[in-house]
Amino acid sequence: MRRIFYLILILNILISQHDSRFDTFDWVLYTQTGTINSITEGYNFTYFATSNAGILCLQLYQERFGEPITTAQGLSDNQILATHFDKSTGILWAASREFLDYSYNAEGNWFHINLVDAGLHRTALVQQIGSSQNYLWINAESAFLKLGKVSGVVMGILPLPDENDINWSGKHVYNLDLPEQLQNYTIMDGWMMNYNQFIDPYGKSIIPTTYYFCSNNKVYAGLEDGTIFSGDVQMETFYPLNNGLNNTDITAITTKNDFWVVGRNNFDSMGITRYNIHNNDFKHVDFENSINFKSQPFYSILETDKEVWIGGNSTISIYNKKKGFWREITEGNGVPGGKVTAMVEDESSIWVGSTRGLVNISKINKQAEQLDLGNQLLLQRINDLEIINGNLWIATDNYLLIYNYIINKLIDFKKLENTDVINNRKDIFFGFTDIYRDANNLYVATQVGILNYNIETEGWKVIVEPSSYSGSKVNKLVVVKEYCFLGTNDGIWQINIDNGYSQIYDFSFIGSVQDMYIRDDALFIGSDKGLIKYLWKKNL
Repeated sequence: MRRIFYLILILNILISQHDSRFDTFDWVLYTQTGTINSITEGYNFTYFATSNAGILCLQLYQERFGEPITTAQGLSDNQILATHFDKSTGILWAASREFLDYSYNAEGNWFHINLVDAGLHRTALVQQIGSSQNYLWINAESAFLKLGKVSGVVMGILPLPDENDINWSGKHVYNLDLPEQLQNYTIMDGWMMNYNQFIDPYGKSIIPTTYYFCSNNKVYAGLEDGTIFSGDVQMETFYPLNNGLNNTDITAITTKNDFWVVGRNNFDSMGITRYNIHNNDFKHVDFENSINFKSQPFYSILETDKEVWIGGNSTISIYNKKKGFWREITEGNGVPGGKVTAMVEDESSIWVGSTRGLVNISKINKQAEQLDLGNQLLLQRINDLEIINGNLWIATDNYLLIYNYIINKLIDFKKLENTDVINNRKDIFFGFTDIYRDANNLYVATQVGILNYNIETEGWKVIVEPSSYSGSKVNKLVVVKEYCFLGTNDGIWQINIDNGYSQIYDFSFIGSVQDMYIRDDALFIGSDKGLIKYLWKKNL
């Protein structure tokens, strides 16, 4: 019977990588960190189990974050309750609510053990993982699982371990009492400590949830808000570290040197994030700590030379980059009602589209100007805006319009004289959801084909047929050379324009795509799962 039991367990140990075609970090998911639940030390990294962002990886000596390990690398879940690195085998272990995962290279190629099949009650939660010379141990509240260190085969379920020399990783403890020696540490960057609470530079008390002493005179403490403190045992000092986003449901990103990343999960969002892609550095802009920056969902963003405009519900939050302060304009300034869905800049103003119309707001006095165009588009949903040679291009659910704001003339693209190539089908186009521009071309996403407008020749053509993306609703469009990327509610289509070959990436960690941007060999994706980086050039 024991052999049969072990055979069943082995059959339930499943291997998972999201797709064998890709290297481990070809896809990377950044999201809101959540609570730090567990800490363990590896050969080159310290690993932090989080309640929302998988496993964070901090380089041991440079103290820079590497790429996180999430469901994009094959983890069973991004909510990791406990983690442990076994130095004798080099295996990284991670426990979620339903599975115990392990990887021989501590990166990808994850194996999964169903905890219920292993003998745990379905309501039991793993609290801590440790290893002895011969076994791996799982602390699951009222029971301890004893496993083979390499195979993951369960050797028994005990009320208490039958070994004494077990190296346990840090675990999540409610009402954690930090060791007295840590309470005497000096905390840098404006933080303070009051007994068992950390106090941030703005006076907010944050509770520690776990700590761990490493072998290189380092100690780490994890907090309930995702902050990590790196401590030097000899100097008795703590330095705060942050990684990940301030929210999870990402609606828009900017495209300059630093990404401004905004989202809409209003109840869970703590603010917005500035992300430096070169050094993988995240800086949080919190609602609580910013004057005139109110908690709300955001749907669009525009960065100018001097300001950052972020569109919310009938409001726009504006950040002055030189002076470092926020202000808010509302319907009293002429901001249209509904969700602010798109913004584009001309020489003196910002064109603002929403789910209920279009306005033109002065950069100087932040007031909307009176335009006949606004009345023509009243209550129309504006999906995207672009300015080309003095013309404002407007994408709506039913129309693609071109407005010359110098002579105050509005034209439906179907009435242009240079549409001969698509004359036999131009009347069927609808659902104009996104506009993308490169140096000489304009691309327009619809449900019945992707349109291309050559800015120099003013000629039109259909470059992607709807069959290439199953007629899906396209939320976002990016084109680079012969490749077209379409973001939908169910993932991303990658299409070769020259030969028509298309493939869909519908991995569960991608979710619904809401914004996209390409820089060099990386496609950055804002989705309802977080911010995703895809190294697309490696997989052509």
